[in-house]
Order: sequence, then C-alpha cells, then structure tokens
Amino acid sequence: MKKRILIHLILTIPLILKGLSLSASAFTADTLKVMQYNILNYGNNTSYCTASNNNINDKNGYIRTILTAYYPDIFTVCEMGRNTSLPGDFVRNVLNVNGVDYWLTSAGSNTTTPTSSLINCIFYNSEKLSLTGHYVAQNNTRDVDVYDFKMKSDNSITLTCVIAHLKAGSGSDNAAKRKIMAENTMNYLESHYQGRNVLIMGDFNLYSASEAAYQAFTNESAYPNSYFIDPLYPYGVGDWNSNYNYRYYHTQSTHTEGGCASSGGLDDRFDFILMSECIYGGRDGIRYVNGSYNAIGNDGNHYNKSINNPANQAVSAEVADALYGNSDHLPVTMNLVLGHYDVNELNSNELSFDIFPNPTSEKINIRFYQNDFGQANLLLFNTLGQTVYSADVFVNDGLSEHVIPVENLQKGLYFLRISNADGLMQTIKIVVE
Repeated sequence: MKKRILIHLILTIPLILKGLSLSASAFTADTLKVMQYNILNYGNNTSYCTASNNNINDKNGYIRTILTAYYPDIFTVCEMGRNTSLPGDFVRNVLNVNGVDYWLTSAGSNTTTPTSSLINCIFYNSEKLSLTGHYVAQNNTRDVDVYDFKMKSDNSITLTCVIAHLKAGSGSDNAAKRKIMAENTMNYLESHYQGRNVLIMGDFNLYSASEAAYQAFTNESAYPNSYFIDPLYPYGVGDWNSNYNYRYYHTQSTHTEGGCASSGGLDDRFDFILMSECIYGGRDGIRYVNGSYNAIGNDGNHYNKSINNPANQAVSAEVADALYGNSDHLPVTMNLVLGHYDVNELNSNELSFDIFPNPTSEKINIRFYQNDFGQANLLLFNTLGQTVYSADVFVNDGLSEHVIPVENLQKGLYFLRISNADGLMQTIKIVVE
C-alpha cells in the first residue's frame, strides 16, 4: 500500500500522546469524532456469556463510563444481540441520558443463512448527521453493513460508514472466510462508492497485515477507487499477534482469564477504523486529523496482561475497570475535520509531521510533509530542561525525513520541541526506554 504525501492544516502529534494541536486556520472547522467497539454479546446470552457474567445493566453502566473518556458523534458496534428492541434500549439507557437527547440509531441487517445471533449497529449524533441509506455489502458468514450520511452543517458533504465483523478464529480456514468477506465488500464498494468519503470499521479478527483480508482492504491496484488507508501505517502495521513490538496497537484481549471474555491478555490488533484515500487527502469535505487514531486504554504497559492490572496510565482506574468489565476488546477512535478547502489557500509556512516510534530505544524518526521548503529547529530536552539534542534541519517541498539518535540517552521522559522561522511551535512528549 502506498502512503499518499499530502498537505494538512494540522500540526500533528503521535498516537501515543492521545491528543492533537490544531493550527489557527483549523479551529473554524466542524469536527466529527468516531468510535468503533466490539461490545461483547450485548443482550445475547450463551453458555459462556450469561446474565450473571455479562449482565446488560452492568454493561450499560460500563459503557457510560467508557464514553467519558471519548464521547463520539458516530458510535459503531459489533456484537449487538439480534433482539430488535436492543438498539433503541441502548439509546435510551446509555446514550440519551443526563439531558442528552440527540442520539439516533439504525440497527444492522441479518440476512445470512442461518441468521446470526449478533449484528452490527450504528448510533449517531442527529444534530450533526442525517442518515440517508442503509445497505448490505455482503452476507457471507455475517452481514457487512453500509450506512450513508449527510452532514447537517453542509449537506453537500457525505460520509459512508461500513461495519464489518469478520470471521473469528485462527487457522487457514477462518482466514479464508475473512478473505471472502473482505473481497466481497471491496467489490461492492468499488462498484458503488468510487472516490467517496468512506470509513470501514469493525472487529476484523486479523492476526497479521499479511492476511488476505487486510491486503484486500488496502489493495490500491485491485481497488483503485475504493481502497483504504490504515491510520497507523507504516509503524503500526505488521504481524500483530503476540508481538511485543506492537503492544501500543493491540486491542484484544482485555482479560488474562476466561469466562465470557476471551483470555490471554492484550496481544492482538483485532479492531480497526480504516479510511478511504478521499478522507486521508481531505478531497471532498472530510479530512482525517493526523495522530488522532487511538485505542482507548492502551498505554503500552499491558502486553499479555489485563487492561486494569497493573494500574492503567492512559485512562482513569474507573474507565480501566469499565473496559475490563464490559468487553474483551478496546474501543478504537479517530477524529475527522469537516470543510471544503482550496489547497492554494494553505499557508506554506505551516508544518505537518509524524513522529515514530514513540516510545523508542534507538532513534526518533521525524517525517515532515510540507508544501514549500524551509527550515525547522529540533530541540530535545529532559525533564530538568537540559538540552540533549539540537539541530536546524532543512525541510524540502513534499516529504522530508530526519532521524534523532537516542540510544545513548538515559531511559526516561523527554520533550521534543519543533519550531519554524515563523514562530509555529509544537512540543511533544518522548519516552526513551
């Protein structure tokens, strides 16, 4: 998969910081916050998920708590029980509470044979979005649901959300079923959604980026008008399963012990939100906010551990306990900014960059995206304010890269300050381990 080099209005910071800083020109734009979450047999009792260990009233409380860490405008879920009353009950008991009244829902379909006990579902902020259509991209194994929206702030801006819960399980047979579901979905999108603002999200149950299903979703050659870009490309893309190097990107399992939830601790990246090239480039009124992609509760310290033990550094103890109690998956989120922009209006002095990896043990890679050449100052200092690295670097028109060696630094917390000649400045927390 190629990564497009594009110009952004946003000063970005990496995933691990779980935040962003916007340039002044971006503050006037509306934003859209998106969350995808496998809510684990919500309202669906099985031999291992019972009214005792997966109580729906308890789950409602857990989810309300989790939403305090990130309150979305679009909330897509996998594993909603097929009972037709559940989505409406979810709105009333979880979302439209404490004076909030703008949430609406559209339940997923269930056209597989035999029908599934679980469906996908979407919930959305009706003050920002209007639902204009719901379709089924494919129904092999499970339905893949397609939802079309228009923005209320500008109804010329559309967004399509595709929710896929791919076949679970290891082994070649399950991987082959995931491949079929992914290729069926991509063929549908290539026929109906060329060059559009599209997100595909869900529990993909992928063990590696080399799996055929992931390759189908991101295959520009096979699907030139509808392929998807992973917001974690390239540093978060690889062989995720039981791989310590990807511990900051794992989303499953939140438990070390079994029961309703899967066991094993946090060691798989199963949950995704991927974006169309149109969104990545901001070419039709919606643009991805660089660095905003996040797995809520993943602090990098819980590889093969439960999400709340030891104490979680990314969220409060209350949220960590709710993540543990509700599901064996973590929610994933991303921010979008709305508005039509003329590339000629961009300030050539603005800097856009990515930094990876973070934490790091050997080097810091800084990748600049710039629509004009210029100079940037890099200043790395410790918690005492002592400078450990300083450099003035030339930034080319387009893509430039710079490497800061850190293998000789003591382990701990540092701060990297990036500034340019026009006074734009961003300070970023760096962890050397």
